[in-house]
Amino acid sequence: MAHSISQVLDRPIITEKSTMMASKDKKFTFAIPNWATKDHVKEAFAKYFPDHKVLKVNIGKIFGKARRTRKGYTSPVDQKKAIVTVDGAHIEYFPEI
Repeated sequence: MAHSISQVLDRPIITEKSTMMASKDKKFTFAIPNWATKDHVKEAFAKYFPDHKVLKVNIGKIFGKARRTRKGYTSPVDQKKAIVTVDGAHIEYFPEI
């Protein structure tokens, strides 16, 4: 099954911690699919933000938390995130807003 580069950067993860890392250290956090690797993330980031140079890519797993429901427990869904360190100016996540 072939995956395209346009599917790699799903959405930015915007939390208090990621916002502080973006403004202070120029580290931007994105949700990525489970099949994506560091090379996929680097290539996709270079495609969407060509004027920024990628210095480093860190990848981590976000483990799903089992929830208790009326009928038992729900099975958790694991996710993956990428923290991209860039060289250059700040990135606008949502340019249309």
